[in-house]
Amino acid sequence: MEPARETKRLRVEGTAISGLAAIVASDESMDVKGAAVPLVIIADPAMTVEQSSQWVVDNQPGIEGLLKVHGAILFRGFPFTSVEHFDGFVTAFQGWEDLSYEDSLSFAVRVRKSGRICTTNEGRTGGLVFHHEQAQSPRWPSKLFFCCEKAAEAGDGGFTGVCRSDLVLEQLAAKHPEFVAKCEALGVKYTIYTSETDDSSKGVGRSWKSFFSAKDRPDCEKRMTALGYTWEWLEGGTLKATTPRLEAVVTAPGTATKCFFNQLPATTNNALEFSKVGTEGSDLHTDLDATPTQAGINKCLAFGDGSEVSIDALMDARAICERNAVDLQWRDGDVALLDNYIVMHARRIWHGPLGSRKLLASLVQ
Repeated sequence: MEPARETKRLRVEGTAISGLAAIVASDESMDVKGAAVPLVIIADPAMTVEQSSQWVVDNQPGIEGLLKVHGAILFRGFPFTSVEHFDGFVTAFQGWEDLSYEDSLSFAVRVRKSGRICTTNEGRTGGLVFHHEQAQSPRWPSKLFFCCEKAAEAGDGGFTGVCRSDLVLEQLAAKHPEFVAKCEALGVKYTIYTSETDDSSKGVGRSWKSFFSAKDRPDCEKRMTALGYTWEWLEGGTLKATTPRLEAVVTAPGTATKCFFNQLPATTNNALEFSKVGTEGSDLHTDLDATPTQAGINKCLAFGDGSEVSIDALMDARAICERNAVDLQWRDGDVALLDNYIVMHARRIWHGPLGSRKLLASLVQ
């Protein structure tokens, strides 16, 4: 069943952007505290690929300011028809250093398509619950781009949901004040389970060799030590690794916006997938209505002092995300820019054949 969502719409006015693109009001945006999410910027049909890069240079200060206010910007109608065009747009942003897939701590199996562009997720089950990108690790991006190479067919789904993390924090604190207080005071630790080989059919299918950029166990242990992980080697070559204490509530850099910055809601889904590490891809969890047990959560998650994280609070957090979500309704050539602190995102299920939806990504340090 499609969850109920707040869909109050906002009329947008602004002059922070100039040249061959303009801010527009959109029925695909929603109002969050007077800010359109996403903010939509439409390109002039006359814009060329070369002009799009110069447009970024001319407007980058304005774009950065708008991103801090809105959290998500959708660029539409830009003349992008190839991976190289997307790459050129991303690299036009000055001072935004790449967080490469190889250096990242993403759960997903991805494929590099060009210098700064890779696929979003080679599996079909990952990323379906709201999360901040790689907030379950000591290394995460500050911003991320999504580039729509090919939108799913009408009726097949495949949108990307976004929701404001500050709004989630406020509503969760009203319902579970003790839980949020513990998140702030104690932080959290995540435990992952990963096998020796990649499994692209799973959303959390990245091998420990790829995840930690390691050629063998000693190399992996050296990398984990540097990152502050503790670990245990299990039967069958599976690695159980636990992060150091990570913050669960942070203030977005350059703002006064306090955010629920973590992967706690997504852990309710990851716990089910981690339970299948080492199984064949045909035996996958794909039911978003399925709920893990408290014992399953305890295997993957704890507060920073080792105490239990309530599954009830996690499920409520997940529901709050959905109630405050709006979908990016992809069209070919769209680019979305997300502030990874201010907004969470989630992939919506799509029902078409593999290859009928192609979304690319680029991460910014």
